[in-house]
Amino acid sequence: MVGGKINIFYLISFICTIILTIYIWLVFLPQLSGYPGQEPISLIILVVIALLLVAAGIQLFLLISSPQSEE
Repeated sequence: MVGGKINIFYLISFICTIILTIYIWLVFLPQLSGYPGQEPISLIILVVIALLLVAAGIQLFLLISSPQSEE
């Protein structure tokens, strides 16, 4: 990435997605430990976390890929 530009919007989006994923995993998920209907909600939360990680991976790829020249 020598001489390349970093798209600040991809960087901010990547950081926010990672923060949201960590919040869901460390704060929201443990609060469901005593809830009687925990199993289906936990499964849905794990799917949401997986989708957020996929989105973060795409954002990271877009962040480090070289920008296309506009002609």
